[in-house]
Amino acid sequence: MTSNTGHCLCGAVAYAGKGERGQIHVCHCADCRRWTGGPFMGVQFSGGVEVSNPDAVNWFKSSEWASRGSCRACGTTLFYRLAGAPDNLIVTAGSLDDASEMGQIEEHIFIDSKPPYYDFKGDAPRVTGAEVFARFQASQDGES
Repeated sequence: MTSNTGHCLCGAVAYAGKGERGQIHVCHCADCRRWTGGPFMGVQFSGGVEVSNPDAVNWFKSSEWASRGSCRACGTTLFYRLAGAPDNLIVTAGSLDDASEMGQIEEHIFIDSKPPYYDFKGDAPRVTGAEVFARFQASQDGES
């Protein structure tokens, strides 16, 4: 059985994903690459995420629309959340205890920001930054 738990390097922050685990979404924007040292690979859970020690998470407001969470003790990158949905945490795929059944990458975003020194195989959709912002704006305007 696949586990929906994860933790940081030192163990000060652990979490449990609730509900169904989604597929991997990859972000190639400059902020995500600076934050993780490479592209951000995130996973969401349909029922949210329960953090065992929320006081051990350092939240950094990285833009007007999002914050990034890391362990205060060891610095592990763990969570991403949109300002409009602070309880909807996206976890870093690498922090999962068991990623053996992750499946395929569902989507790449900010593909126009991806540097040429790496690439991913597969045919998952690749979305530009402008397309991401248009999608975000449509969701803010109540469109689907």
